[in-house]
Amino acid sequence: ALAATGLDNAKLRGIVDFLDHRGKDGAGRTVDDWTNVGTSYAAAGSIGKTALLAEAVGRDPRHFTGHDLVAALDQAVCAKASTGADRSCAAAGAYTYAPSVFAQSLAVMAQLRAGDSASAQRPIAYLESLQESSGAWPSLIPSTKDSDVDSTAIAAMALDLAGGAKADKAVDKALSWLASRQLADGGFPGTAGDSVNSAALAVQGLSLDAPKYAKQLAKARKFLASQQNGDGGFVVAKGSDDRRSDLRASTQAVGGATGISFGTLKRSLTGTSPQPTPSPSGSAPDIVTTGDTAGTGDTAGTGGAGASGGGGILAATGVQAGALAAIAVLLTLAGWRTVVVARRRTGTGSGR
Repeated sequence: ALAATGLDNAKLRGIVDFLDHRGKDGAGRTVDDWTNVGTSYAAAGSIGKTALLAEAVGRDPRHFTGHDLVAALDQAVCAKASTGADRSCAAAGAYTYAPSVFAQSLAVMAQLRAGDSASAQRPIAYLESLQESSGAWPSLIPSTKDSDVDSTAIAAMALDLAGGAKADKAVDKALSWLASRQLADGGFPGTAGDSVNSAALAVQGLSLDAPKYAKQLAKARKFLASQQNGDGGFVVAKGSDDRRSDLRASTQAVGGATGISFGTLKRSLTGTSPQPTPSPSGSAPDIVTTGDTAGTGDTAGTGGAGASGGGGILAATGVQAGALAAIAVLLTLAGWRTVVVARRRTGTGSGR
């Protein structure tokens, strides 16, 4: 959400530095305990999500959290399905310990954004094979033949980034299915009901072809605005007995409402400085940005589109933490507009 809006790049820098230098949480765990990178239980979806963060803010995923995350993803591509008690690989082209379409898609996007398209071809082919005739994707791997809004939206983002005739056709079918699932109030069904998280992901998916789905996008954003509390946070789902603001739902609502795909999200951290985040060693993070060398802990990432880049309506130049309160106003403005870039068809299979 912070990367998509640019509302507080200093706070975003602190979060990135914390993860990059393997800061410890209250239980003494680091990001490595979540990704299992470097172990025989490497979770490719988690590794992919971590690499995507690095790529979005101009850090080098080959030197992030003390690991080469791109190499780790290469090693996590399954050559064949595992058998017996071994549940690491669902099929050839799946990633190790990636239990869902969401995880598969995150890893695909991370490889493509790193320029590792050759290694991503088998995972892309497997992701394409999971699409149902309706255009939807299931939630779990191996497929349980259900149809899931969240999974379909994230798979569409991954294949849109991959490009090519086959991927483009799959994306078109996915967006048509997503549009058909919109509820009368503008929301979308998810595991929690009329879900804020699902609606936000659907906005990101449908924004891949924003001109065609302009009406659906407008309704979805109005739905999101209607689920915002007075404190600025969002509830999990419409009609839920628990009306408290939820961190995950709020993060997805704010970032998703911009319509920026995770495949193209960029945010420059130029002008920020290292934040005082906990770390195992207590020293400044050893930060590597694409094109730079190690040991530049006081140098901000230079990748991205600048403080107002990314194309989201909530993005603004020079807006700091206090401006987060303005999200409530921005989301409820009549005739709310979003600056989006319609996806460009490559027709060649190469990434954009």
